[in-house]
Amino acid sequence: MTADAQNPSKSAKGPGLRSRQKAKRRDEILRNALALFEDKGIEATTMAEIAAGAGVSPPTVFNYFGSKDGILIALITEGSKRSRDARFGLPPRTDADFATILVDQLAEISRATLLIADKRVWRYAEAAAIRHPTTELAIGFADVDNALEGSLENFLSRYALSLRVGTEPDAAYLARVIFNVWNATYFDLIKYDDMTLASHTEEIRKRVVPLCGLLFTDAFNQNPTVNPGSSPHADS
Repeated sequence: MTADAQNPSKSAKGPGLRSRQKAKRRDEILRNALALFEDKGIEATTMAEIAAGAGVSPPTVFNYFGSKDGILIALITEGSKRSRDARFGLPPRTDADFATILVDQLAEISRATLLIADKRVWRYAEAAAIRHPTTELAIGFADVDNALEGSLENFLSRYALSLRVGTEPDAAYLARVIFNVWNATYFDLIKYDDMTLASHTEEIRKRVVPLCGLLFTDAFNQNPTVNPGSSPHADS
């Protein structure tokens, strides 16, 4: 019988400690890679530089992520999930007209993306996904967009939406429309280094306010109500 088998508590701690060490090492690689990507650009950054900054060997970086694109996928997908969980987990608001609530929600999505990575990194990711749509990076990027669209659908479904045309609202279709409107303004945000979040928010507002006027009844727009089980929340 081994010493670890004689001491179950020691045996149980071993794998847990190793897992924590691996997770810490992985996070350090991601943090250092992001700093280099934002400082030098993704194409100019080498895996050796990422490894050196994280205090590991290049093969270790390759074992964790496979490539720079693998690192970028992890940064974007994991960062986006954290921001979605934080933002879309809040109870629905009813403290303002619905267009204002929606503009605030979309502007917060944009703000959160720039906390994940800077404009330079997002430009590279967007361009690479367009140039090579079948790569793992492009597929991962599309998954992020789909997840965001799904979160918007869930956000809309929590409201007692009332359409101007009188038909039953389709939250999935509305989420797709709204996502596409936001995405067009987001491209401008990351394309121009001098565009601020404030001016970007105004661009969102110019598009979303008339869109809400076309889609939803005046009564709902002015006094949005939530479906049963969704408690109102006044914080943005």
